[in-house]
Amino acid sequence: MNATGPDARAPNAAPGMPRSLWAGSLHRTAVLLRKELIQVLRDRALIGLLIFAPVIQLVVMGFAVTTDIKDIGLAVRDNDRSAQSREYVRTLAASGYFRIIATTGSETTDDRLLVSGAVGLVLVIPADFSARLLAGRSVTVQALADGADSNFAVNGINYLYQATRLYSERLVAPRRADLARIQGVHLPSVTVQPRAWYNPNLTSRNFFVPGLMGMLLLVTTMIVTSMALVKEREEGTMEQLIVTPLRPLEIIAGKLLPFVAIGAVEITLALIVMRLVFQVPFEGSYALLYLASGVFLLTTLGLGLFISTLVHTQQQAMMAAAFFVMMPFILLSGFVFPIENMPLVIQHVAAFIPLKYYLIIIRGLFLKGTGLPELWPPLLVLLLWGLGILSLAVLKFHKRLD
Repeated sequence: MNATGPDARAPNAAPGMPRSLWAGSLHRTAVLLRKELIQVLRDRALIGLLIFAPVIQLVVMGFAVTTDIKDIGLAVRDNDRSAQSREYVRTLAASGYFRIIATTGSETTDDRLLVSGAVGLVLVIPADFSARLLAGRSVTVQALADGADSNFAVNGINYLYQATRLYSERLVAPRRADLARIQGVHLPSVTVQPRAWYNPNLTSRNFFVPGLMGMLLLVTTMIVTSMALVKEREEGTMEQLIVTPLRPLEIIAGKLLPFVAIGAVEITLALIVMRLVFQVPFEGSYALLYLASGVFLLTTLGLGLFISTLVHTQQQAMMAAAFFVMMPFILLSGFVFPIENMPLVIQHVAAFIPLKYYLIIIRGLFLKGTGLPELWPPLLVLLLWGLGILSLAVLKFHKRLD
């Protein structure tokens, strides 16, 4: 006898058939997912926040975030005014790091140049500069640096030291050759032939721009997820979902899956910008990049969901995400500051930051072309972290539904 009644077509008509239950769950989740996608696509402000704002931020910060220091204002007080001192100044200008500004008047004005920010360095050439060089003696020049920005001061002094060393070598080279030709004396020396792998020009943008993609992906998906769920409670629509046949896990899947799709779109747009605008090389596998990004989304969406279970308003969600997640993640993930230079205790804390492992993966994929054999440890940590926080958020969310 064939079962043709309405009960036979119902997904839950046979409780003992897991396939029917699974099909019913998928159907309910798909319906909610469709509703959420329509709601997101109708919200133009949210689409702009999720899609276009990260791309614009990536372009702006990609040009702004760099540790390459060029065009340093260098005020030169030439107290010698000889051919040798002028040649020395031309050597500094030819290095490409300095913008030479000749200064006259009293030496008491040197500190004003630094205080006002007109220059970053002040170079004082002594009056006996040429006399000492022609006599075969060493000479010392004074360099005053603006130490308020220690990174700028250190790099500026290093560039000045390198340019001065090149000038000194040009002075010594002829005499060394004469000494070797006349007296047969050869002075030993050690030279270094540097060769930088993976980033031959040592361009800091190639290091920072992939990290920007991870940071923006964290910020957009986590904050919007936490605020979207809290918004449901504020507007009273969450209670409407609770009284439906939807299970808690189905509600969460329907709510989070749209942001997974949006995250994939963000990654694709970020790749286009990085390759076309910033010319960042990509040596790895695109499939592995999307896989790692999908695993990373587990952590960001899980964090957003977990935050939403702890707060009651969208303002609280924004504050909690900014102070307790974004700031520690960005500062302790190695995005700007090397983790190896941090105190040992802070390094142990950084080991619990998922963004740290995502940065290792994407920087390895972009610059080194590393594959799964090298990247599976950080990928596994990301997976465990994501599953853990997402499971905790689901349990917490389930309790709130009760």
